[in-house]
Amino acid sequence: MQVWHSLNLEELYASLNSGQHGLSTTEANLRLNQYGFNELEADGQPLWRKIIEPFASLFVIILVLATAISFLSHKSLDGIVISAIIAVNIAIYYTQQQATNRVLKSLKKHAQQYVQVLRDGRSTTVAANLLVPGDIVLLFEGQRVPADARVIHEENLLADEAVLTGESLPVKKVVSTISADKPLYERENMLFSGTYIAAGNGRAMVIATGSATEFGAIAKLAVQAEPKSPMQQKIDTLVGRLIKVLGVVAAVVFTLSLLRDVPANEALRFVLAMSVSAVPEDLPIALSVVAVLGIRRMARKNALVRSMRTIEDLGLITAIATDKTGTLTKNSLAVADNWPADPRIDLKRIALKTLGQPANVTEPFDRALQKFAGDHMYNGKLIKNYPFDQALRMSGALWQEADAKVLYVKGAPEHLLNLCQLDDETRHQAESRLHHMVANGQRVIAVAWAKVDHAADKLAGLKDLPLQFAGFVAFADELRPESAAAIAAAKSAGISVRMITGDHFETAFHVGKNLGISTHRDQVIMGSDLPETEEQLETVLKTKSVFARILPQQKFNILRALKRSEITAMTGDGVNDVPALTNAHVGIAMGSGNDIAKDAGDMILLDSSFASIVQAISEGRIIYDNIRRMMFYLLATSLGEILTMIGALLIGLPLPVTAIMILWVNLVTDTALVIPLGLEPAEDDHMKRPPRRPRAPILDRVILSRIVIVGAAMSIPILIVFDFLIQSGYSLEYAQTIAFFMLVVSQWTNAFNARSEQHSAIRGGQVMNYKLLFGLFMAALLQSLVMFGPLKEVFGVASVGFDHLLVGSIFVILTVLLAVEIHKLHHKFKS
Repeated sequence: MQVWHSLNLEELYASLNSGQHGLSTTEANLRLNQYGFNELEADGQPLWRKIIEPFASLFVIILVLATAISFLSHKSLDGIVISAIIAVNIAIYYTQQQATNRVLKSLKKHAQQYVQVLRDGRSTTVAANLLVPGDIVLLFEGQRVPADARVIHEENLLADEAVLTGESLPVKKVVSTISADKPLYERENMLFSGTYIAAGNGRAMVIATGSATEFGAIAKLAVQAEPKSPMQQKIDTLVGRLIKVLGVVAAVVFTLSLLRDVPANEALRFVLAMSVSAVPEDLPIALSVVAVLGIRRMARKNALVRSMRTIEDLGLITAIATDKTGTLTKNSLAVADNWPADPRIDLKRIALKTLGQPANVTEPFDRALQKFAGDHMYNGKLIKNYPFDQALRMSGALWQEADAKVLYVKGAPEHLLNLCQLDDETRHQAESRLHHMVANGQRVIAVAWAKVDHAADKLAGLKDLPLQFAGFVAFADELRPESAAAIAAAKSAGISVRMITGDHFETAFHVGKNLGISTHRDQVIMGSDLPETEEQLETVLKTKSVFARILPQQKFNILRALKRSEITAMTGDGVNDVPALTNAHVGIAMGSGNDIAKDAGDMILLDSSFASIVQAISEGRIIYDNIRRMMFYLLATSLGEILTMIGALLIGLPLPVTAIMILWVNLVTDTALVIPLGLEPAEDDHMKRPPRRPRAPILDRVILSRIVIVGAAMSIPILIVFDFLIQSGYSLEYAQTIAFFMLVVSQWTNAFNARSEQHSAIRGGQVMNYKLLFGLFMAALLQSLVMFGPLKEVFGVASVGFDHLLVGSIFVILTVLLAVEIHKLHHKFKS
């Protein structure tokens, strides 16, 4: 095994048959075939486990038991029918799982990392999974290290290796060789896949990819399933309780059946069939399908959500703390104005010098400055680049010009003015001009220069310099046209919006006012005026909506104070935003941000737009509402079936439906209508309701009482008609056929009740759910095959009069509809 950290650069290049200019494209492709993609190999389920997975369900086991009892009782036809129902259920399970996996695989493409590499001696951008040993990767602050690599060039390069070694402090990286016996956490010339560049920049040669990396070796030992979300846990708990309750109900039904002289084997088969039908065993799968399809819809709207938990949290959000640049604005910065402190100063040349070399220009501000400078040439030799220093609020570059070393810096204007040597008149003119620029909503930076006698490692080492003020450069960043409407929509949904920016007070107020975040100056506060304690800051937050000149630590403090009373979403795009992103209830990373911020966020905005946050919250609410619809529909129809069976036995009637009839009802109605209900379009007022409470149950008292009402409204008409037919001398098969059809129709009717919790099922202006109509059409088509077609004899369906079918159907439709309509009206007036 090669000890890469102990090799010098010549030995490294020779070992990998590469060089300081990287690989050729042809050689990289050959190595990709040799080493494979730079991806961790997922330990997929073995085929045998995938095959038996649906058979491990308690409900399939019950059906298999019912099948065995049917065959042992010489009811071969029933056994064949139940076997067919098992096969259909398993086919549906496989289909839904396949569809879910296909969607999840397509979503992973959105999260693909791209890196800059040297290929054919030129810098080019490639997908990280195409890297091979021997590639040279260019590294920048905030980037996720895409593979294990040896450092070959660095400029103040620091790596965050906490994910691999547990070391909380960034590690300084060097180029020099290191002793072969050094442990992993002391290999200062190595970078490891999955870690992050905390500061600086550099170049590194890839030495291992995919599962051959140190991270890959650990990942094999630490594979674990994603924990279930709170909603999934609540649903699992609910299903578990239903199974316990159903056990008692099944025992009661079995005992009553025996008392009504039903043969024991028939009673047992019926109880088993009723048990399968009564518990929403398909709900977890349906929940996964609906959630995954919802995540795909969000991705199409530029919001990439990582988990079901995030979807739930989106519906809880009461406050959004957002950055301005790139989120509320287009982040297409351009120099709109400039002011040299002296007409003889070449402001363009000095501004260009602050950037260092053109290859290092990546930030929007820097690109705008470069464009502003135009054709100015880089005279002199660059000695060192200085990245942005949060404490000093400036960045710069050190140049060798003739026989002098000259430092050029740019930064926050009021801060840089205080560091410059200015007479009173010049300072007054500068402050006046600055006020004029920021009052127009422009972002302003100051530039300055100074001669130095040495090259320090950091800007902090060059303090107390005789800085000469050069002037101001003002930038315009156009507001996104959709931002104001999105903020209004958030407020309408009961969500407060706070803007956090590094801009000057006047600029921040100007933008906040135009967007509707602030209406008067008292709602704006400077970072320097923020109180130090969380308690005091929490009080301030109640009256402030715009925060200007905010540092990363202050942003984190604002989040902590907000979380004391709000469910908070926080945006971020850089290394310094990571603490806020990881501690927010929902951390929202910008698609334009760096890798460490994206990995820290719960959601990534692919277009970095605030409007996408509001759309994601809307989708989160829709998904949650649809899950409630599915649960209401399944539980109400299941209760209706149980009450029909128990009611018949209690009043001395035969069983209204047979075992295979009730299994058919469960198969046709649940399969055809549940998932379409989970894809119901949004109601008009879903973003005009306040956020739900975090501890609110999935099904509140209103829905639970409605479930009971629907169950009664389904069972009573069926029992009345069934009893009438028996008393009128019709055969049991005839009466069961009518009851069977009424049970199916009542469940179809309840699907339309489930479309809205508050609004009438028969109101006009609703957005049509064509998926539900298609599901209803398929269910009706299948039911017609049983009632009038070739499956008639298989299910023991008798030939019945159309008048009885029509009257029975109208009776149960009206009862179920009216019961829910009255309940909705009662709740509306009560609230």
